Amino acid sequence: MMKNLRLPEEILLLALKDEDGTTYSATSWPYAVAGAALAELLLEERLRLDERKGKKILVVANRNPIGDPVVDQVLEKIANAKKSADMTTWLGRVAGMKDLKHQIAEQLALRGVLQVDTHKVMLIFSQRIYPELDPAPELEIMHRVEHAVFSDESSLDTRTAILVSLAHVSGILNPVFGKKRIAERKERLDKIAEDRPSAEAARAAIEATRAAMAAIMAANVAIHVATS
Repeated sequence: MMKNLRLPEEILLLALKDEDGTTYSATSWPYAVAGAALAELLLEERLRLDERKGKKILVVANRNPIGDPVVDQVLEKIANAKKSADMTTWLGRVAGMKDLKHQIAEQLALRGVLQVDTHKVMLIFSQRIYPELDPAPELEIMHRVEHAVFSDESSLDTRTAILVSLAHVSGILNPVFGKKRIAERKERLDKIAEDRPSAEAARAAIEATRAAMAAIMAANVAIHVATS
């Protein structure tokens, strides 16, 4: 039985088209992955949030790796930074990490979930693509997300709430389930994002998710203004 996937892996699986192995256009998946990585470290109590001058600063609480190469790389970046920074700053830094998609996709390929392939663009440039090899992990994720979004269950586990919130605000849920269906569940999606769990680490992870959502929305506005 496959070990549970980490949040960044789950986000990327949702963001990848199954057959051609490329990410959906018109999504802000790098910010969603960044928020997922930070949320994972908060849930695992490797990071904590400190209030400083009205800002939520990310502080390393435990440098021990969690066993996920990309998430552990994020932890090292934060631990080795010369200056502390707030959540939004780190979201931008993690989202801009070199080969972020490829690193996570290749982790999934090593686990037999994706395959690594290349595709010629305009018969000149080679593009790395990651078609789905084993659909079972993504089907489980989609079933969990679909139940969370389209049912009215009163409570969700923290990981699913984070996954749904990040996938929604980054635009990933629209191509996966249909834009109209997702728009009809706005009230439900808002409620999922606003729920506050009792555990401190979970609350911090939800705050990271909200910061990621704000950063994604700001990035989307900037892109819209630049292209209009």
